[in-house]
Amino acid sequence: MFLAKVIGTVWSTVKWPELGGLRLLVVRPYSLADLTVALPEGVSPAPAHEGVVCADVLGAGPGEDVVIAYGHAARMAISEQLAPGEQPSVPIDAAVVAIADHFAVSSG
Repeated sequence: MFLAKVIGTVWSTVKWPELGGLRLLVVRPYSLADLTVALPEGVSPAPAHEGVVCADVLGAGPGEDVVIAYGHAARMAISEQLAPGEQPSVPIDAAVVAIADHFAVSSG
């Protein structure tokens, strides 16, 4: 998982059937260096990495900090309740699993 900032939305009229109705966001991951820079009160860090497209079922919006899961964890996060042993069928690789209210990084 990683922490990222939502920087945009993706619209698509043609997509894999399992993605129908699924909201897609563009997020920019934070690096540890982004999170440990001392900033004035009320100023958020600005991540500099390339964007990642991820699925969102939580309603995150531009400018919000989010936690992103990758791979199987991402597919599980957006799948309906599955029967024991059943595999998720949604073809995604990243998903929003939390909208972060605050975060802090220890300097030690």
